[in-house]
Amino acid sequence: MQGLELPAASTGDDGLDEEFSEGDFGEEDMETDDAALLGRAEPPASDPTLASWTNPRPVFSLNGYFRVRANYIDNFSLRRIPLDRLNEDPFARWIPVDNASSSGGNGVLPQGGCTGEPSSPAGQDQRCGGTGILRFANTRLRLQPTLSLSDNIRVHMMLDVFDNLVLGSTPEVKSVNQFGQIPGRAPGVPVDSLTLTQAPPESFRNTVGDNINFRRVWGEVTNSTIGQLRFGRMGHQWGLGMLWNSGEGTNQLDTALDSDFQSEVDRIQLIGKFKGIFFGASWDFANKGYIFDPVQDIQAIPIDATKLDDTRQWSILLARRMQPLAQEKRLARGKWVFNGGAYFIYRTQSQSTSTAPLLATRTDIENAFVRRDAKVYMPDGWFEVLWKDLRLEIEFAGILGKIQNISPAEFPPTAEGEKFKLRQWGIAFEGEYRFLGKKLGVFLKGGMASGDPDVVGLSQYEDLATQPVGQKTVSNFSFHPDYRIDLILWRRIMGRIAGAYYLAPAISYDIIRSDFGRVLGARFDFIYSRAMYQQQAYSSEPNLGAELDLAIYYRTENGPSFTDGFFASFQFGILFPLKGLKYLEVDGIREPGTEGLGTSRALTMRLILGIQF
Repeated sequence: MQGLELPAASTGDDGLDEEFSEGDFGEEDMETDDAALLGRAEPPASDPTLASWTNPRPVFSLNGYFRVRANYIDNFSLRRIPLDRLNEDPFARWIPVDNASSSGGNGVLPQGGCTGEPSSPAGQDQRCGGTGILRFANTRLRLQPTLSLSDNIRVHMMLDVFDNLVLGSTPEVKSVNQFGQIPGRAPGVPVDSLTLTQAPPESFRNTVGDNINFRRVWGEVTNSTIGQLRFGRMGHQWGLGMLWNSGEGTNQLDTALDSDFQSEVDRIQLIGKFKGIFFGASWDFANKGYIFDPVQDIQAIPIDATKLDDTRQWSILLARRMQPLAQEKRLARGKWVFNGGAYFIYRTQSQSTSTAPLLATRTDIENAFVRRDAKVYMPDGWFEVLWKDLRLEIEFAGILGKIQNISPAEFPPTAEGEKFKLRQWGIAFEGEYRFLGKKLGVFLKGGMASGDPDVVGLSQYEDLATQPVGQKTVSNFSFHPDYRIDLILWRRIMGRIAGAYYLAPAISYDIIRSDFGRVLGARFDFIYSRAMYQQQAYSSEPNLGAELDLAIYYRTENGPSFTDGFFASFQFGILFPLKGLKYLEVDGIREPGTEGLGTSRALTMRLILGIQF
C-alpha cells in the first residue's frame, strides 16, 4: 500500500482541540484564526532568518514488511566430511559444531559429560549431539519510506531493522568487544541459564552486525518534458532479476517477504519516455577502491585516496513496458501484451588495491597496487509475453571482456602476466498459466549458467575464477543469490545458481482466492539440476540433485494494496543428492579418506510469518 500520508512535520496530539473550540470565534474570525493555528504547528526553522512556509507541506508515505522465519535444517552437509580441501567448504559449513570431525562425527564431549551421573566414568565420557540438525529463527523489519515534496520531487529510502537477527542471540550475558569474548558474568545474572532479557544488538559489543542497516537513499526529480533524474544509492533491478536483483519481489507469492539479498548501485541516471519506449543512461560509482578514512580524527570526511584503482561504470537501457492499468485492460479484451528491452553496462578498471590492509600506512597502500587493466561488457536482454492468464518471460545476459592478475589475494600482490578472457553467459526462463478462475496454476522454470571446465566446485564460497597454468578463460556465470528456484541446493548449500542448468516444473492450487488479495493454497515444486561440465562437479559426474519442495500459504486481504496484510507459509523441502554431489571415484577407486563413506538426503522445514504494509 502507499502507506500513511501525513505531513512531514505533523505534531500529533498537541492539545489544540482542548484549548480552542469553534464557539470561541466568530465566523468572520475563523479564517484568520485557522491560519494562526497552522502557524503554531509549524516546526522551528533551522535558520531563524528564513521566511515562513509558502509551499505545500511534504507528504510522507511508508511501505515495508515485518517477518519472522523459523528454520529446521537437517543434513545440509549431505553427510560429507571435511577433507581439508577448498571444494568441501559448501558442505562443511553446515556441519553443527557439536558434530565436528575432530570427534569423528559422534558429537561433542562437554566437561562433566552429557548425560548420566557426572562423577561416574560413564557419565564423563557421554557425548552430546552427533546429528546434522540445526534449528533457529530470525527476524527483519524493512522500512521503505518516501518523502514527497510534490508530485515531481521525491526522496526514497530503504532501511532494515534487526536484519536477519537470530532470535535469542543477544542475551544480557553476552558481551563482545574488539578483543573477543569477555569471560565472567553480567551484573545480576549469576549464570547464563538465568538470563532475564535480550539486549539491543550493538556492533562489536554483543554482535558483529548493526541494529539498523540503511541500504538506500535516492532522489527523483521528474519533468514531463525532459524525463526523470535519479541520483543516490538505489535498487538495481532488471528483467527477472537473474543478474541484477533489487530483492523487492517478482512473481512469486512470498518473494518480497522472504528475500535476503539485493543489488544496490550508486548512480546518477536520466530516464526518458517517447511513445511508450523508455530510454535511459547512467554514470555509476561501482567501486572507488581504497578510501582514506582516518580513525583517529572523528570529524574527518572520508575521501577517495586515489583515482587509479577506481572501477568506472556507465549504462544505457532501452525498454518497452506497458502501464499496469492499460496492460490489464488489454489482457481483459483477449489481446497479447509484449514487454521487453535491452540493458548494457560497460566497466573499466586500470589498477586495483583490493589487497590493501584496512588500517594501512601510505607505504602499505603503495605496495598494494596491482595492474588490472579490466574492460568488461555486460549485455542483458529481457522479453515478456502476456495473454489472458499466460505469462512467458525470458532473460539472457553475458559478462564479456578481459582482465589481468585475478589470482593474487595475498599482500603484497604479485603479477601473473598475460590477460584473462571473460566469457560468461546465463539464461533464465519462467512460464505460468492459470486455470479455473486463476485458482489452478501451472509453472515452469528453466535456466542455464555457463560453467568452467578448468575449475572444481559450484558454490559461491569457492574460488571459481583462478585458472590452472596455461588456461586463460574465466567462464563460470553466477545468478543473483536472490533469484531462487528451490529451498536447499542452490539457495542454501551453494548460495546461488552457477555453472549448471536446471528444470523446475511446479503446480499450485488456491482453495481460497479473492479479488482483494486473500488467498489460501498449496504449491508443489520439482527441481532437477545438472552441472554444465562434469569436471566442475564434486565427483566428476554431471547430475547434481533432485529436490521436492512443498509450500502451504495464506494471506489476508487487509490494506489497499493487493499484497498487504498478514502472510503465513509453511515450507517443506527434501534434496536427493545424485552422483555429482557424491565423493570422487575414479576407476572404482575412492579418493583417500572417503572409503566406505556416502552421502544422504537433506531436509528442511520453514515457517514464515509476516505483515506487509
